[in-house]
Amino acid sequence: MKPTRLKILVLLAAFNGSKWILEQVDSILRQVDVDVDLVISDDGSTDGTRTMIERLTADSRVHAICPKAPTRSAAQNFLWLIRSTPADEYDFIAFSDQDDVWDEAKLYRGCKALIEAGAQGYSSAVVAFWSDDRKKTLVPMQKPTTSDFLFESAGQGCTYILDPTFYRSLRTFFVQHETATKRLHYHDWAIYAVARSWNLKWVFDQKPGMRYRQHENNDTGARASMSGIIIRLGRIKHGWYTEQLRTIASICLEASPEDPLISTWNRLLGQPSGILRRWHIAGFCFRGGRRRWYDQAILLGAVVAGWI
Repeated sequence: MKPTRLKILVLLAAFNGSKWILEQVDSILRQVDVDVDLVISDDGSTDGTRTMIERLTADSRVHAICPKAPTRSAAQNFLWLIRSTPADEYDFIAFSDQDDVWDEAKLYRGCKALIEAGAQGYSSAVVAFWSDDRKKTLVPMQKPTTSDFLFESAGQGCTYILDPTFYRSLRTFFVQHETATKRLHYHDWAIYAVARSWNLKWVFDQKPGMRYRQHENNDTGARASMSGIIIRLGRIKHGWYTEQLRTIASICLEASPEDPLISTWNRLLGQPSGILRRWHIAGFCFRGGRRRWYDQAILLGAVVAGWI
């Protein structure tokens, strides 16, 4: 397959994004050297977003669908969007937030990287930007660890591109395991976790392909922001992260029930609280854990503190 005039399906989950969605969609439709179709799922917006989306569908490349009832989370909106959207005629499938700005060659570069690497999943660096003109490039660690997928995603989900074979299998998996994904907070983490559970190859692009907007309605914000760090630490301390770890672990077990690493992690999470459990989990995390050393240090500290 030559990396020219590829046909790309972009999935965008929207909710009350009227301030920025037009700029986001414009940057998607302006992608060069690829043909793009965009499917937008509005999750019950109340700020005029749905009206904007309906107007956008005047462009034949833009299609709108809506859940019968609000899913009440970006992750669940994306999961519903995936379950509802086949992609048999597309060369690649990409994901988009509603409030960013894509470089015009984002999709072409990402698809080319997937083809050259023979990989099934892709994520890239982003340039986080704030309304006060601050900017910071956020670069994903290039080399995964043995078990990083059990603890974190592959970067910002708005950079993800998947090959069609993986997407079709993923879509079937999410349809068949809807109950297991009900408590997911991050769809992008689940996508990466399933990919790694199936021993698929992932590309971590060190070059940014988009501007990643930071504002008061971000879920957690960029890791560069103090507010994002505080939110993450609070969630770890109060058990939210442990719940997500259990959810991801159970999904990975459904995806690959014979994998000894995944089975071991599920068993450790099921152990009763106490020093022995902390010791075993700390050992497991130390041998794989997260990709960045400071994320790994926070993870181990949370285990020792009894927060996981």
